[in-house]
Amino acid sequence: MSDLNQLDLFGLDLSRLYRRAMLGVHQVLWGDEVGLRAWFAPAITYHRLEDISETESVAQESSGVSLQVLLPDSQVLGTRLTLPASAEIFLDEAVTAHVQSHSPFANEETCWGSKIIDRSGGSLSVEIIIVARATADAAASACRQWLGSAAVPFGLSVETSHAYVPVNGYQDTRSEEPYFRNLKRFALRLAAGIAGIAFISAIPVIWSWQTAEHYRELLHETEQRSAEIVKVREALVEAQERVSEANEFFSSNETYRPWLHKVAAITPDEVYLYRLSIKNDLLTVSGLAVNAADYQAGLVESALFVDVTAPAAFTLDNRVNRESFTLTMGLSAQGEQ
Repeated sequence: MSDLNQLDLFGLDLSRLYRRAMLGVHQVLWGDEVGLRAWFAPAITYHRLEDISETESVAQESSGVSLQVLLPDSQVLGTRLTLPASAEIFLDEAVTAHVQSHSPFANEETCWGSKIIDRSGGSLSVEIIIVARATADAAASACRQWLGSAAVPFGLSVETSHAYVPVNGYQDTRSEEPYFRNLKRFALRLAAGIAGIAFISAIPVIWSWQTAEHYRELLHETEQRSAEIVKVREALVEAQERVSEANEFFSSNETYRPWLHKVAAITPDEVYLYRLSIKNDLLTVSGLAVNAADYQAGLVESALFVDVTAPAAFTLDNRVNRESFTLTMGLSAQGEQ
């Protein structure tokens, strides 16, 4: 088995991973299990070497099929190799070693081909054909003479009891061009279909994003237009709060003006008031009168006040020849009306 170049990553041998990856690609493109080649490759036409004649019509140039020429069984040595399924990554080396040990020809005079014919039971059964290089060269020359000037790609194969096995080194690479061309077209169509589906799937997302962007712009414009309104509203709210605080502050204070007018209306001209106060629905007046008792009686008769009393005795002020008085009275509901 030939030496292999090691793929190392921090001391880890990656050659097996590389081989398995390449084996997977090979099985997808050329393996019978996937069937990709059977779908996209042109049909294969087989001709036996002993049946070839110069008079036979060569129509393959325009028919788009792949031409394979079968070597006579008498010129081919067949053998079979069994390997574990896990050893498929080393199939080429195993087949090469098997051919070198079983070929009756020198290594440089030997050509061969192989094909897996069975994968059951966790093992691989490989069909191997061995041909003398001189025999293969002669068959290739006969094919070229048969084809003449027709540029038709061909290859050499051997028919065994289980499969057609191609001979390595005697396959025209041009025979693979239609397969790769069809595969490329399919890949492009598949990519276009996936792109179309992705685009159709992305339309709702794009529409939603555009709609959201439009709404964001409208929101920004609305916020800009309403900025002044918001400022005015905030000012109104602040003013309302101040009014509420003022009302709360002055709610406990009595209104002096109405009561002052009512007291003044029932007070005679000869009575002089020098003090008036209201606290907790209690009115207190102080002043000078010719007859303080008469003034007290007038307040009672007005029915504007209740419990009109004098907390202290009336005293005569000799300077003005009038009685000094202080009267307290409650504010009646009738007086408020």
